[in-house]
Amino acid sequence: KTDTFRECLESWKSDGFVKEWSGTFATADGLKINFEVGDDKKERWVGVPRMNSICGNLLHHKNIKVKTQTRAEASQNETGKGWHVRHGKTKEDLGTFDWLVASDRNSGAHHRSDLSSANVKEFTTGIRGIQSVKSLTAMVVFEKPLSLKMNGIQFTGKDAQYGSLGWVARDTSKPGRERKDGQECWVLQSHPDAAKQLLKGKYKVNEIREMAQEVLVSDFLKSIPHLNNGEDFEVPSIVSSVGHRWGAAFPIPPQEFLDKECELLASKQFVACGDYFGTLSGRIEGAYLSGRTAADEILQLNGLNN
Repeated sequence: KTDTFRECLESWKSDGFVKEWSGTFATADGLKINFEVGDDKKERWVGVPRMNSICGNLLHHKNIKVKTQTRAEASQNETGKGWHVRHGKTKEDLGTFDWLVASDRNSGAHHRSDLSSANVKEFTTGIRGIQSVKSLTAMVVFEKPLSLKMNGIQFTGKDAQYGSLGWVARDTSKPGRERKDGQECWVLQSHPDAAKQLLKGKYKVNEIREMAQEVLVSDFLKSIPHLNNGEDFEVPSIVSSVGHRWGAAFPIPPQEFLDKECELLASKQFVACGDYFGTLSGRIEGAYLSGRTAADEILQLNGLNN
């Protein structure tokens, strides 16, 4: 959407950790399957060999130290300048820092202690009003490839024959996801309207995951004859399947977040950024632009903007 991100994408592409996902894509609208052709074909890019390769490569720098699988808690130093960070469970000291950058809006949620001692209510109060488009996902692995022509199919959410489906994709068709064992992975995602109905009254994580797996896999299996022009074919055995809920995906920010690329609290040396800021919210591009703006703000305040 923007020249800034196009330039970034070209850099990632040349470094080899993103590649274009080319293939056959379509939209299922009732009994009609509309294939993307010509100028209607969309660009699709994926991390190689997996999506987190993007983060991993961005963090691969001699001046960056990363501690993974750790939820941290932050508090201001006694001077009010800079931050002390500790492990959320073990309380291990993780160091002191000049600036605190929050990219996960859930870090300020009521049920999280990440920022409970940070005194950044200007940020935490606002983000608690951000809702998310409800989404359920599942991955299913078949013993052999399915005889479907499409690598990705979008659904309107209005057709009973496709049930709860909003999007399905042949994951093994993506660059770097090819398998040598002959098996085939598909990623299934619910339509927002269906997810909203399915999640009513359900709060237990394991119950939701089990429901996502059962409903999405079942609906996908039922949809296959319709996606195959009404022709039946033998569906390979399922090797494994798992369900998941995307709790914070696809944010619905209020106007105040759409009007800014990040939130800077200069006096506290705190900045928040992420895909819930700006007009491209919910996209990797939006998250990138927000993070870049936050970095520029810090550099400018420290006289390093050149």
